[in-house]
Amino acid sequence: MNKSFFILTLIILTSLFSCKKEKLFQGETTDFGTIEYYDSFLFYECENFTLSKTLKYNFNDYSIDKKSTVKLNIVDAEQNVITNRDILFYVNDELVKGNSFTIDSKVSSKGSLKLGLKFLPSYPNGYTSGFISVSSHSLDVINNNDLNTSSEKRLFKWESTHKLIMNPLKKWLMWFVVFIISSLLMWFLIIRNKVYSKFKKGKIQIVTPYFKGINITRNTRLIVFTNVTTKQKVFNRVFTGKIIYEVNPIYENKIILRPGRGNRIKIKLPLGVKITPQVVNLEKFNNYNIKLGQESLEIQYS
Repeated sequence: MNKSFFILTLIILTSLFSCKKEKLFQGETTDFGTIEYYDSFLFYECENFTLSKTLKYNFNDYSIDKKSTVKLNIVDAEQNVITNRDILFYVNDELVKGNSFTIDSKVSSKGSLKLGLKFLPSYPNGYTSGFISVSSHSLDVINNNDLNTSSEKRLFKWESTHKLIMNPLKKWLMWFVVFIISSLLMWFLIIRNKVYSKFKKGKIQIVTPYFKGINITRNTRLIVFTNVTTKQKVFNRVFTGKIIYEVNPIYENKIILRPGRGNRIKIKLPLGVKITPQVVNLEKFNNYNIKLGQESLEIQYS
């Protein structure tokens, strides 16, 4: 007795293929792979990619003469036609309506079909699987499976994984923020004080020609005696340290105090200006007299 044959084989286009044997299903299993998706963030939205495999088919001469057809359903693990609208299937890049499609020997006796699978972002995260099964047919045998005697209608098993990942823009921004915070911590805790030395806590007392105290904090990096009103910018103060400007008309040329070793203070005098006693560094608990033209400036460091 002659029988019509429908032979279905799978050509894998990627290396993600395994031929597995299960207790309840003894056919082939193909892994479509993993689709990664992420939630929308700001203006950066996820693209829905389609994974695909190629299915080759071939009708034998007898089935071609009989104009045989086979209708295939895409079913879930419980062998129910998939109704979840968040998972889409394609045949030759066309959406499969009702998750059912037909292969007709009158259209083509042999060829290949491009099977595509797409998860929408709302589809649950994780592993999913199902089968391609025979719904109706005018055949006797498919893939060596006698349809007249066997109750097995499943041709092969498909599986895929829907994996939730972090939005790339959110991830980039997160690492950028981490980098900025780390850089700021490095700057403020280590680098800043090496680049811009700070004073020890203390006080400069102006005794003559006027009386005034200048309090030195641990964030002070410079003290400038000048006759020009100057305001330090906030950004500069935060990232480099505080500059104290002592403004008075007697300071025609700048006198600059910088941190020295230990509790010492380095003093930079204008050309021709002398200090008594003659020192380069001011020592704590000492008085100093600086001759500024007709004026005499007496200071005390404590």
